[in-house]
Amino acid sequence: MIYIPELCLCVCIEGKSCFHMSTIKNWFWEIQECRQGPHYYFNATFALSDAECLVALVRQHSLSGFVHCQFVGNLINAPCGRCNYQGAYDLYIDQYNYSENFISRLESGKYTITCLHSQWNIIGVCGNELAIEYGSGGITDTHNETGTSLIVAIAQSPEVTLIDWQVNSGGEGYQPVGFEIGKSATELLAYLQIKEPFC
Repeated sequence: MIYIPELCLCVCIEGKSCFHMSTIKNWFWEIQECRQGPHYYFNATFALSDAECLVALVRQHSLSGFVHCQFVGNLINAPCGRCNYQGAYDLYIDQYNYSENFISRLESGKYTITCLHSQWNIIGVCGNELAIEYGSGGITDTHNETGTSLIVAIAQSPEVTLIDWQVNSGGEGYQPVGFEIGKSATELLAYLQIKEPFC
């Protein structure tokens, strides 16, 4: 059963026996409760050797409501990858914002993501990085829950090693606000169970 803003899931951590978490909050719960934004960001870095496996795990996950596209080049505003990162991207854009010119060419071989609406959901994998970006809080609860279920699935996978992760908000000229950082899957899953915001 799924309900807003929390999810009912059974989670297995690092090959140990499963335990039931009665509620897992959406990854951006603290941003919402502290009334920050306008955009929500989740970033996670995995072991360098996990890059191919990370791509495969995300592709295997059910990302309902998203369109998958691949891009190789310099995508200057991707949710993952450093600024002017020249590389391969696995991108998932919400179906409302996807179009043929979703990725637009700029000068000097650079490209940019162009969304049709003021709200959007993008999931990206760049090498050993996973990132989720929700513009103006995202499109729908279903899209938002999809991001959370992906984070939980990847965090509990024994096939990849989570090195660090962070949740923050900002964009559109607003000062960036950091909410939480962590160094393990265990810390991430624990954060999704906290009941009170720290703002």
